[in-house]
Amino acid sequence: MGMRPISYSTGQKVLHWTIAALILAQVVIGILIAQILKPGPVTDTFYEVHKSFGLTILALALVRLAIRLWRGAPPLVEGLPAWQRTAARASHYALYALIIIVPIIGWTATSTCCAPVKYFWTIDVTLPANGGEDPMEASKPIFRIHRALALVLAGLALVHAGAALHHHFVRRDDTLRRMLGSSKSASQAAKPV
Repeated sequence: MGMRPISYSTGQKVLHWTIAALILAQVVIGILIAQILKPGPVTDTFYEVHKSFGLTILALALVRLAIRLWRGAPPLVEGLPAWQRTAARASHYALYALIIIVPIIGWTATSTCCAPVKYFWTIDVTLPANGGEDPMEASKPIFRIHRALALVLAGLALVHAGAALHHHFVRRDDTLRRMLGSSKSASQAAKPV
Protein backbone atom coordinates (compact mmCIF):
# COMPACT_ATOMS: atom_id res chain seq x y z
CA MET A 1 0.00 0.00 0.00
CA GLY A 2 1.33 3.46 -0.96
CA MET A 3 1.78 6.52 1.21
CA ARG A 4 -1.31 8.41 2.32
CA PRO A 5 -1.87 11.67 0.42
CA ILE A 6 -1.09 14.93 2.23
CA SER A 7 -4.15 16.65 0.74
CA TYR A 8 -7.45 15.80 -0.88
CA SER A 9 -7.59 15.56 -4.68
CA THR A 10 -9.49 18.16 -6.70
CA GLY A 11 -12.19 15.55 -7.35
CA GLN A 12 -12.57 14.85 -3.63
CA LYS A 13 -12.87 18.57 -2.90
CA VAL A 14 -15.45 19.15 -5.65
CA LEU A 15 -17.50 16.16 -4.48
CA HIS A 16 -17.29 17.25 -0.82
CA TRP A 17 -18.54 20.80 -1.48
CA THR A 18 -21.15 19.74 -4.05
CA ILE A 19 -22.63 17.18 -1.65
CA ALA A 20 -22.51 19.72 1.21
CA ALA A 21 -24.37 22.32 -0.90
CA LEU A 22 -26.98 19.75 -1.98
CA ILE A 23 -27.54 18.62 1.62
CA LEU A 24 -28.04 22.23 2.70
CA ALA A 25 -30.54 22.69 -0.16
CA GLN A 26 -32.30 19.47 0.91
CA VAL A 27 -32.71 20.72 4.47
CA VAL A 28 -34.21 24.01 3.24
CA ILE A 29 -36.52 22.27 0.74
CA GLY A 30 -37.55 19.66 3.34
CA ILE A 31 -38.53 22.40 5.80
CA LEU A 32 -40.45 24.26 3.07
CA ILE A 33 -42.37 21.13 2.08
CA ALA A 34 -43.12 19.94 5.62
CA GLN A 35 -43.70 23.19 7.49
CA ILE A 36 -44.31 26.19 5.24
CA LEU A 37 -45.79 25.49 1.83
CA LYS A 38 -49.39 24.46 1.24
CA PRO A 39 -50.19 21.55 -1.12
CA GLY A 40 -50.18 22.64 -4.73
CA PRO A 41 -48.01 23.05 -7.84
CA VAL A 42 -45.16 24.90 -6.08
CA THR A 43 -44.93 22.25 -3.37
CA ASP A 44 -45.06 19.52 -6.04
CA THR A 45 -42.14 21.18 -7.85
CA PHE A 46 -40.08 21.39 -4.66
CA TYR A 47 -40.94 17.77 -3.90
CA GLU A 48 -39.67 16.67 -7.34
CA VAL A 49 -36.47 18.67 -6.89
CA HIS A 50 -36.02 17.19 -3.39
CA LYS A 51 -36.31 13.63 -4.75
CA SER A 52 -33.90 14.34 -7.63
CA PHE A 53 -31.35 16.07 -5.38
CA GLY A 54 -31.54 13.07 -3.02
CA LEU A 55 -30.75 10.68 -5.86
CA THR A 56 -27.93 12.97 -7.01
CA ILE A 57 -26.46 13.02 -3.48
CA LEU A 58 -26.63 9.21 -3.37
CA ALA A 59 -24.80 8.85 -6.70
CA LEU A 60 -22.13 11.43 -5.80
CA ALA A 61 -21.64 9.89 -2.34
CA LEU A 62 -21.01 6.46 -3.88
CA VAL A 63 -18.45 7.99 -6.26
CA ARG A 64 -16.83 9.87 -3.37
CA LEU A 65 -16.67 6.73 -1.24
CA ALA A 66 -15.07 4.79 -4.12
CA ILE A 67 -12.43 7.51 -4.58
CA ARG A 68 -11.76 7.57 -0.83
CA LEU A 69 -11.30 3.79 -0.74
CA TRP A 70 -9.04 3.89 -3.82
CA ARG A 71 -7.00 7.02 -3.09
CA GLY A 72 -7.27 7.34 0.67
CA ALA A 73 -7.39 10.54 2.69
CA PRO A 74 -4.79 12.64 4.44
CA PRO A 75 -4.02 11.61 8.00
CA LEU A 76 -5.51 13.65 10.84
CA VAL A 77 -3.42 16.65 11.85
CA GLU A 78 -0.70 16.17 14.46
CA GLY A 79 -1.32 16.85 18.11
CA LEU A 80 -4.98 15.85 18.43
CA PRO A 81 -6.00 14.20 21.69
CA ALA A 82 -7.03 10.55 21.36
CA TRP A 83 -10.73 11.34 21.99
CA GLN A 84 -10.76 13.89 19.14
CA ARG A 85 -9.11 11.40 16.77
CA THR A 86 -11.76 8.82 17.69
CA ALA A 87 -14.57 11.38 17.34
CA ALA A 88 -13.26 12.52 13.95
CA ARG A 89 -13.13 8.96 12.59
CA ALA A 90 -16.54 8.04 14.02
CA SER A 91 -18.19 11.19 12.66
CA HIS A 92 -16.73 10.60 9.18
CA TYR A 93 -18.01 7.02 9.12
CA ALA A 94 -21.43 8.20 10.34
CA LEU A 95 -21.57 10.98 7.73
CA TYR A 96 -20.72 8.59 4.89
CA ALA A 97 -23.31 6.09 6.12
CA LEU A 98 -26.07 8.67 6.51
CA ILE A 99 -25.34 10.40 3.19
CA ILE A 100 -25.99 7.03 1.55
CA ILE A 101 -28.78 5.67 3.79
CA VAL A 102 -31.01 8.79 4.01
CA PRO A 103 -31.56 9.05 0.22
CA ILE A 104 -32.14 5.29 -0.09
CA ILE A 105 -34.85 5.39 2.59
CA GLY A 106 -36.47 8.47 1.01
CA TRP A 107 -36.36 6.76 -2.39
CA THR A 108 -37.96 3.63 -0.89
CA ALA A 109 -40.70 5.64 0.82
CA THR A 110 -41.50 7.59 -2.33
CA SER A 111 -41.50 4.45 -4.45
CA THR A 112 -43.96 2.90 -1.97
CA CYS A 113 -46.47 5.74 -1.96
CA CYS A 114 -46.03 7.84 -5.02
CA ALA A 115 -44.89 5.89 -8.07
CA PRO A 116 -43.57 6.70 -10.56
CA VAL A 117 -40.47 8.32 -9.08
CA LYS A 118 -38.83 10.39 -11.82
CA TYR A 119 -35.33 11.86 -11.90
CA PHE A 120 -35.86 15.54 -12.75
CA TRP A 121 -39.22 14.75 -14.36
CA THR A 122 -37.66 12.42 -16.96
CA ILE A 123 -36.18 9.02 -16.12
CA ASP A 124 -38.35 6.59 -14.15
CA VAL A 125 -36.28 5.35 -11.20
CA THR A 126 -39.08 3.80 -9.13
CA LEU A 127 -37.91 1.01 -6.85
CA PRO A 128 -40.00 -2.17 -6.73
CA ALA A 129 -42.22 -1.63 -3.68
CA ASN A 130 -45.30 -3.28 -2.30
CA GLY A 131 -47.51 -0.69 -0.70
CA GLY A 132 -50.35 -3.15 -0.16
CA GLU A 133 -53.91 -1.87 -0.34
CA ASP A 134 -53.01 1.57 1.03
CA PRO A 135 -49.58 2.66 -0.30
CA MET A 136 -49.79 6.06 1.47
CA GLU A 137 -50.29 4.37 4.83
CA ALA A 138 -47.52 1.85 4.12
CA SER A 139 -45.07 4.66 3.31
CA LYS A 140 -45.66 6.66 6.54
CA PRO A 141 -43.27 4.70 8.83
CA ILE A 142 -40.61 4.74 6.10
CA PHE A 143 -40.95 8.52 5.76
CA ARG A 144 -40.70 8.88 9.57
CA ILE A 145 -37.37 7.02 9.52
CA HIS A 146 -36.22 9.14 6.57
CA ARG A 147 -37.05 12.39 8.41
CA ALA A 148 -35.45 11.25 11.68
CA LEU A 149 -32.21 10.17 9.99
CA ALA A 150 -32.19 13.35 7.87
CA LEU A 151 -32.30 15.39 11.09
CA VAL A 152 -29.42 13.33 12.51
CA LEU A 153 -27.48 13.92 9.27
CA ALA A 154 -28.14 17.68 9.40
CA GLY A 155 -27.04 17.81 13.04
CA LEU A 156 -23.91 15.79 12.35
CA ALA A 157 -23.10 18.01 9.36
CA LEU A 158 -23.37 21.07 11.64
CA VAL A 159 -21.02 19.48 14.18
CA HIS A 160 -18.63 18.59 11.31
CA ALA A 161 -18.68 22.20 10.04
CA GLY A 162 -18.20 23.54 13.57
CA ALA A 163 -15.22 21.25 14.12
CA ALA A 164 -13.67 22.37 10.83
CA LEU A 165 -14.09 26.03 11.84
CA HIS A 166 -12.60 25.26 15.27
CA HIS A 167 -9.56 23.72 13.58
CA HIS A 168 -9.22 26.72 11.27
CA PHE A 169 -9.75 29.62 13.68
CA VAL A 170 -8.80 28.22 17.10
CA ARG A 171 -6.25 25.48 16.48
CA ARG A 172 -5.04 27.19 13.26
CA ASP A 173 -4.12 23.89 11.63
CA ASP A 174 -4.54 22.56 8.08
CA THR A 175 -7.74 20.55 8.58
CA LEU A 176 -10.03 22.96 6.68
CA ARG A 177 -7.35 24.26 4.31
CA ARG A 178 -6.80 20.73 2.95
CA MET A 179 -10.43 20.71 1.75
CA LEU A 180 -10.39 24.33 0.50
CA GLY A 181 -7.15 24.54 -1.41
CA SER A 182 -3.53 23.81 -0.77
CA SER A 183 -2.54 23.47 2.85
CA LYS A 184 0.60 24.91 4.42
CA SER A 185 2.02 21.38 4.64
CA ALA A 186 1.27 20.64 0.98
CA SER A 187 2.84 23.89 -0.22
CA GLN A 188 5.85 23.40 2.07
CA ALA A 189 6.22 19.83 0.80
CA ALA A 190 6.22 21.13 -2.77
CA LYS A 191 9.03 23.66 -2.16
CA PRO A 192 12.53 22.57 -3.12
CA VAL A 193 14.86 22.14 -0.18
